[in-house]
Amino acid sequence: MRSAARAFLHVPVVGWFLKDAIYGLPDAKYYFIANLIFAFACMVYLFGYAFLILYALTATSVAMISLILLTASDMFSKKRG
Repeated sequence: MRSAARAFLHVPVVGWFLKDAIYGLPDAKYYFIANLIFAFACMVYLFGYAFLILYALTATSVAMISLILLTASDMFSKKRG
């Protein structure tokens, strides 16, 4: 998992912004969040209602999967006993 996260930092544009947000100046985090909001607004402007529906469906599936993983974490325990 750690190597996958480090590999994501090497993606040309997004990785540079993320690396700057993590290791850069303290206000770089706020610029990164502002860039994400701006990118979301641009996508809504370009693709309209279809992008909002796709975003909502993706967020719903991610939330459901995370809830299942959080509540069923005892089932995946490595300790047997």
